[in-house]
Amino acid sequence: MGANVSSMHDVHSSMETNNSFVVEIDSRRQWRSLFDSMKGSNKLLVIDFTAAWCGPCKAMEPRVKEIASKYSEAVFARVDVDRLMDVAGTYRANTLPAFVFVKRGEEIDRVVGAKPDELVNKIEKYRV
Repeated sequence: MGANVSSMHDVHSSMETNNSFVVEIDSRRQWRSLFDSMKGSNKLLVIDFTAAWCGPCKAMEPRVKEIASKYSEAVFARVDVDRLMDVAGTYRANTLPAFVFVKRGEEIDRVVGAKPDELVNKIEKYRV
């Protein structure tokens, strides 16, 4: 239990340090800690699957940060598919960018492609 508390502290610290509303997931441990903490919550988790080589992902990044800053009731997590292939595989994030919406540990919807308006519409739909 102590490790999970520490991990969540690390997640929140990195959010504050980067002055960003998007948590950069750097390890399986960090992913598991965030995912497990969200399972018991009705809070919306928006997973942004991305890659360094993905042009549309790079184009969406500032827009995602802007959207995340407006929806503090949701948790936004960015996962690099090349670094965390198993997480990407679990969510079948084959076409990028892919945004997967999760509540209580279950996928409820997704947006595939650089579609900021659709992303906002689905956040509006699921945030409560």
